[in-house]
Amino acid sequence: MLLLIGIALLALQIAEPVSQIPPIADSIGVFVSPITLPLWLTISLALTTAAASMERALRLRYHWALDAVAN
Repeated sequence: MLLLIGIALLALQIAEPVSQIPPIADSIGVFVSPITLPLWLTISLALTTAAASMERALRLRYHWALDAVAN
């Protein structure tokens, strides 16, 4: 669950500055994230998401919600 939440929140944090690049902003517009996180929380979220993804990869267990995309 932490992995899914982390990926969703980090995707919102990454999409905002990427959408401000001039060619992207001209073609699709500028995205404004509905959630603004402080820097310390963004870093903590990135570290916990990385730890959760490493744990997920090292255990090599199948989960229907996470692995259904690959099938």
